[in-house]
Amino acid sequence: MQAKRIGIACNCLTSGGGMESHAVSIIRELQKNGIEAVIFTKNHKPSPAIPSSVKVFSCSTKYIPRCLEDFYFSNWIKTIKKQEGVDLCIGFCRNTESDILFCGGTHKGYIASGKKHFIYDKVTIKSEEMAFHRAAFILPASKFIARELIDLYNVNLNKISLAYPPIQTEKFKPYSEEKRQKVRSSLGLNTEDTFLLFPAASGHIRKGILFILQCVEDLEKIKIVVAGKPYKSERHSIINIGYQTDMEKVYNAVDFTILASSYEPFGMVGIESVLCGTPVIMADNIGCTEVLSKNACRTFSLNSHDQLTSILKTLDSNSKVSEKDILYDHSSSTQLKLLLSLINQI
Repeated sequence: MQAKRIGIACNCLTSGGGMESHAVSIIRELQKNGIEAVIFTKNHKPSPAIPSSVKVFSCSTKYIPRCLEDFYFSNWIKTIKKQEGVDLCIGFCRNTESDILFCGGTHKGYIASGKKHFIYDKVTIKSEEMAFHRAAFILPASKFIARELIDLYNVNLNKISLAYPPIQTEKFKPYSEEKRQKVRSSLGLNTEDTFLLFPAASGHIRKGILFILQCVEDLEKIKIVVAGKPYKSERHSIINIGYQTDMEKVYNAVDFTILASSYEPFGMVGIESVLCGTPVIMADNIGCTEVLSKNACRTFSLNSHDQLTSILKTLDSNSKVSEKDILYDHSSSTQLKLLLSLINQI
């Protein structure tokens, strides 16, 4: 039987994180196994993350209204798929042309926890519903997302196959104590206080900064290190370090990583932090808490400030964790095996 020609749909090709990084890891794994995929992406710029031999088609969405972008991209994929003789498409973003669709969260779940934009929400949910109906298999990144697919979108359980994201273990590693103290000092972090990393490229409120600040208000020795967009505050407990290109360094420098997100379907920052030897403190609705040991991850309810305050009062800054505290097989090769088994069923 002739091998199926595979397409990969993703918003962009980067190895920085999220679904884009996930797509890159699978593209590389396919190539490693002698399987060439055709890539469908948006507004592509050549990236060292992808070998030059990989065939990439780029859709310009610069002048497309945001609420129509999913439909425009999907129709564009449909045309190129036909031209290139692609038999099957694996999607890492919202589109209605994927036979296997990775799902890193749902829009219904997102708007339930935040502000709403009526027209955009209505169109985006329609796009999601069409995508979920069209796909033969949907691969949620956590049990949390799987429940949303079933409860909010009425997706048949037989279409769902849990697929926690693969991890770039070579990119995130623990430092020696000597190196750790050097990077800690370079970021302006002293040795007396306990530093909690709050990673937020944007959306400080959604990620729970106000909840956290209320809990550390009377704890003078605990500081919140904001990496990403600076958080404007005169509180002594806030330290803004701006956008960082080397997050491995930051994870190693701090004592803990913390998030209190209202909506965080997985939360790769939790995994990255643990790989660097730094334990995490997470709201219990965050997806990655499913796959981290109790040793590595302390959880609290967003309904209880007291729970988090109690955790913060009993922190041990000498706590260390390792890759063994990640409780799933996080290799790209294992995920490729899952994909190939699903492809054979289509």
